[in-house]
Amino acid sequence: MIISLLMLFSSGALMFDSWQAVKGFDDCVIDAYKASETVDVGNGIEKLVYELKINECKDSLYQITGAQIPGGNYELSMRQKATAFLGPVSVFLGWAIVFLFALFLFNSATIVVPIEQIEISLSKPKAKPKRKKK
Repeated sequence: MIISLLMLFSSGALMFDSWQAVKGFDDCVIDAYKASETVDVGNGIEKLVYELKINECKDSLYQITGAQIPGGNYELSMRQKATAFLGPVSVFLGWAIVFLFALFLFNSATIVVPIEQIEISLSKPKAKPKRKKK
């Protein structure tokens, strides 16, 4: 039960982390564009800075969620957002089910396996009174 609770917390943290990564990807791309505008050296250096920052955003998203964005694309499609987020959500829900099952077992302290029904009386049988011999 303790392990399932720890895994539930761990998967919850991963779920929120992946949501932040997906939500913050667009801001990361905008920040990369702003950073490339501040570099005014010429010779295409600002384009190189922009591509490096974009690749940093893509690598960060891939490391957290596993979602890859093909080269030349600078935004997530709805399908990519869904697949990047639904994986951690399903893991979280799976551990929640395991935790609830462990909680039920812990509270009941018995496991009933309905293989064969046998009734065993737990009360002591009543003793017959002994007759006195004459």
